[in-house]
Amino acid sequence: MGKRARTSLDTAVVDVWKREVGELSTRNFAHRLGASEDLVLRLDLFRKLENHRGCVNTVSFNADGDILVSGSDVRRVLFWDWEAGQVKLSFHSGHNHNVLHAKIMPYTEDRSIVTCAADGR
Repeated sequence: MGKRARTSLDTAVVDVWKREVGELSTRNFAHRLGASEDLVLRLDLFRKLENHRGCVNTVSFNADGDILVSGSDVRRVLFWDWEAGQVKLSFHSGHNHNVLHAKIMPYTEDRSIVTCAADGR
């Protein structure tokens, strides 16, 4: 078996973006970057966002990449201006258990989100 070619940084960054917006399947993403030590070693902390009071279980960008949504164990959902490091909106999700996933729906002008939680809703 031959060695897998190293992924260039430019290609890796594009693949991460494609995965986030749904243009690259999970299987293809894992195959391309799952063992990319080069990419992992180049990652760095840009900003630490602090406002949740429990474990953060999910983060997801909108399609434009300027808004981040996060969900936590304390059942709150936050919308962030991640570049400024500030919360734009914070609300209780309505779930009875930990928010496990939150996603801003595409083609809704960032006005609709979908969440799921440990309560099965």
